[in-house]
Formats: sequence, C-alpha cells, structure tokens
Amino acid sequence: MIESKFLDIKNAFYAFFQKKLEKLTQNSLILSKIDEIILFFISLILVSSTFFESEKIAVFAIAAILLTVVKLFTKSGAKVRLTGWDAAIFVYFVICFISTINSTLLPQSIHGFLKTVIYIIYYYCAANYFQTNQNKIKYVFVLVGILCSAEALIALYQNFAGVEQISTWQDSNYINPEDAIARAYGTLKPYNPNLLGGYLLAGIPYLAGAAAIFLVKKNYKLFMTGCVLFLICSLAVFVTGSRGAYLGLGAILAGLVLVGWLILKTDFSHQEKLKTLYKKAVTAMAGLIVLVLIAVPKITKRLLSIFLLRGDSSTSFRMNVYHSSWQMFCDNWFLGIGAGNQTFREIYGLYMLTGFDALSTYSVPLEIAVEAGIFALIAFVLFLVLFLTDSFKFLLKNDTNDLTGKVIVSAAILVILGVMTHGMFDTIFFRPQVQFLFWTVLAMSSAVLIEKNTKEA
Repeated sequence: MIESKFLDIKNAFYAFFQKKLEKLTQNSLILSKIDEIILFFISLILVSSTFFESEKIAVFAIAAILLTVVKLFTKSGAKVRLTGWDAAIFVYFVICFISTINSTLLPQSIHGFLKTVIYIIYYYCAANYFQTNQNKIKYVFVLVGILCSAEALIALYQNFAGVEQISTWQDSNYINPEDAIARAYGTLKPYNPNLLGGYLLAGIPYLAGAAAIFLVKKNYKLFMTGCVLFLICSLAVFVTGSRGAYLGLGAILAGLVLVGWLILKTDFSHQEKLKTLYKKAVTAMAGLIVLVLIAVPKITKRLLSIFLLRGDSSTSFRMNVYHSSWQMFCDNWFLGIGAGNQTFREIYGLYMLTGFDALSTYSVPLEIAVEAGIFALIAFVLFLVLFLTDSFKFLLKNDTNDLTGKVIVSAAILVILGVMTHGMFDTIFFRPQVQFLFWTVLAMSSAVLIEKNTKEA
C-alpha cells in the first residue's frame, strides 16, 4: 500500500467533512445506507451489461462513482487507500489524458477518452467499496456466475437451433458448409460472437471463484453446481466460434491448474490424498477437452483455422489491419493519435489497405500504443505486472485461514490471463460488458491484498 503525505492530507480533508456532517448522515436514510446503495448500482451495472446498450450501462457506473464521492465526504472512517498498481494505472490515465488533448481530432478523442475516465474511476470507487465490505464479494461472484451461466445456456440454445448469422463471421471457402459453426452471440449488445466470447472469459473465473468459495465453506452441493455451470460456460465459449476466445479459455484453464497447485503446495503440503485427487481432476479436465475436440469436428476445424494465416480470410484481414496499425503507431509512437474508435477510424483511413476498413487494431496492446503511445502501453503493462506479482506473492504465503481471500485473488489472475490472451487478437476488451467485469474483480482482489498488506505492516 502506498504511504504518502498527499494521501494523508486528502484523507484528513475527508475526515474534516465527515465530522462536520456526522449528524446529517445519522439522520438521513440514504446517507446512512450509502454502502448498500453503491452495491445496488454495482449489481445494476453487472446485470444491465447483459442486455443494455453501452450508454445506458454507463449511467449506472456514473451513479456508483458519484455515490462514492458522497460517501468519502459523509461516512465516518471512509478514506482512500492506494497500491503500487493503482499508481501505475493512474499514470496510464494521465498519459491517455495528455494524448487526448494533443489529438488532431480533439472532439472525437474526448468522446473516446470519457469511456476510459468512467472505467478507471469506477475501478477506484469499487475498490474503495470492497475494502470495507469484503463480506459482499461472495455475492458478487454468485451474481456474475448466474449471469454468465444464463448467457452460456442461451448461446448453447442458439447453436443448437442454428441461429441466423448476422454477418459473415466464418470463412467457408476451405471447409464444407455443414462444418461451419452456427456462431452464438447471446443477448449482449451489439450482437457479436466475439463479444460473447470475451464476456464469458471474463465471467468464467467468477464462476470458478464462487464454486471454490463454496468448497472452502464445505457446501459441497453448491460446489458441484458451480463446477457443472463452469463446464457449461466453457462449452459455450466453443459455440461462439471465437478463436481468440478459445485461446483465452486455454489460458484460464492453464491458470486454474497453476493457482490450484500453488494453493495446494503452500497450504496443504502434507495432504497427499488431496494432491492425488487434484491430479485426477486435472487429468479428467484434460480428457474432457480432448473428448470435445474429437466428438465435435466443427470446433476442431475452427481451432485449426488459426494456423492457416493468409489462407483464412478473417485472419488475413486482421494481418492487414495489424500492418496498417503498426505504421500508425510508428508515426505516432510518442503520444498516439488520441482515444476512441472514432479517432482511430478517421486516421486509419490514411494508412489502410484498400478494402480493409476497421474500427480498431484488433489487438489490445497495439490499440493502447496507437491511441496513447508507447509510454501508455508501458504503464498499462506495468500495472498488470505489479498486480500479478503481488497476487502470486499472496498465494505463496502459507495461510489456511485466508483461503477465501486466495480464491478471490486467483479469480482476478484468471480474468487477466483469459481476457488479455483474447485481447492479443481482438479489442473486445474495450467493450463495457467486459470492462466492468474486469475492473470489478480487480477491485475485489485489490481490497483483499490491501487488507493483507495493512495487517502485515
């Protein structure tokens, strides 16, 4: 946790107003229940993400942000606590702001930057909420698990029913038409199978976390229910036909095996029977994946199409966009072109190959570099590195009394692995449906890590 005189002064400023407004807070139903109201709006954000347009979801996020500001000025004891990775994401935010005001397309860039403002401030506000309300984290995990499962069931139904394709999302030149996947897109708006794939990748770790929390609490029925829903959601990723999501799911499963083994090795080092059971579970999971690939050749062919490169029209399209986007970055490497896909599209027209129009770079690292320059990319990567470093250090500490905390931190690790792996080949990450799941789980994990560091200080 960061210790600084600036934060001390800021928290003293909040404490002054909290004391002055103490009577008002006690006599106000809204102010006395402000934490419950903030949680209500966080829940609205997560629920509305499954069927609302981006602008409507943002309204709930702004409400949660404003309520947090009110809380800091009115609730006794409320204060700001920051970490090293919080500082890194703040630096990223500042660089994005400088890039925006220096953009040649200022109005379009401001529009794009406002989304970044909402996401990052929401993260700080959610982290502030969960720092004093860690007992509510399990309910958020369950809520997202339910939402993710609902989307998965809808996706499986769409695939089974042969949903009408909204766009030409799969190259059928090299496969028989009957081998093409009916790519499911769920209820997320805008309808897009890649968006559904990204959403499921961000939601599956919540479901795994909920199941693990039930296991820690020795509620075996709910644990098994969570495991079944985890498998259903994983299968739903395949029916999206999103190859980047396939790779992201692989990263999540590999990460799940890793964090599970680290916890076993650290906290249950002498329980050989548990380790044997874990190895059998991992073997069964690997066998199930192989079985799915063998039993459903459509999925196997879709996965193998990754390696066709120029032989697949979708991959070839992305490679052309990467080439043009790289040229954009080379010409604007210091501060980028400015934020948002409106800015990108205007300037991309100067670099694009004829017939290969695009709304983004189709790669999160490249998108950040193009929009805000090399230093923004360094700051964002530093944020992830600092967070993951602290997270793994926490997992490697022997503390069986804080297994729930380790589950929460592990879920955040899995979200980063899945979403960022997918993000290497798509920019679905910047959609609010994925962003809010991403920042919410990091906020919850941050709360756990801050409390742990505070106790050890």
